Amino acid sequence: MRRDKDYSIQRQMQDDLIKAYCKACDGAWTMQEACSKAVKMPAPRFYVSPKTAYLMISPMVKGDFEKVDLCIPSKRRMYYELFEVVTRLSEKRDFIGKSLWYIVKFAVAQPASEFFVKPHALYAIRQNMKKGRIEDDGRQGRHENKGIRKKKK
Repeated sequence: MRRDKDYSIQRQMQDDLIKAYCKACDGAWTMQEACSKAVKMPAPRFYVSPKTAYLMISPMVKGDFEKVDLCIPSKRRMYYELFEVVTRLSEKRDFIGKSLWYIVKFAVAQPASEFFVKPHALYAIRQNMKKGRIEDDGRQGRHENKGIRKKKK
């Protein structure tokens, strides 16, 4: 995990991905199929900090797409979609004349068409929750003692 990534946004994405996974499990034959379906489901927001989004969107507003085009495909799609949201918001009456920084803070909170992560990321989250590396705070029961035999004294 990168240091500049906002932990609360990361945690929210994990929670929302698990909820999407639970919905995707209905009708899925395998865990891989459920993970693939879940990451393509609509997401409640863009999982990027306003600062990072601003640093990527600002050059795009000026017509420079080079930085975004160097991103991996899922991040590139996310920033292009976020750029469309920023453009749409900037045309609304409440945002006319506002700074890009102000608009981006609202844009990242808008719903996104997908989670913009690979299915393997969701699989890793599930595995880390099962192993107790990620606290689930009641999202699913911890699996501390399942399958572990205690040594006899």
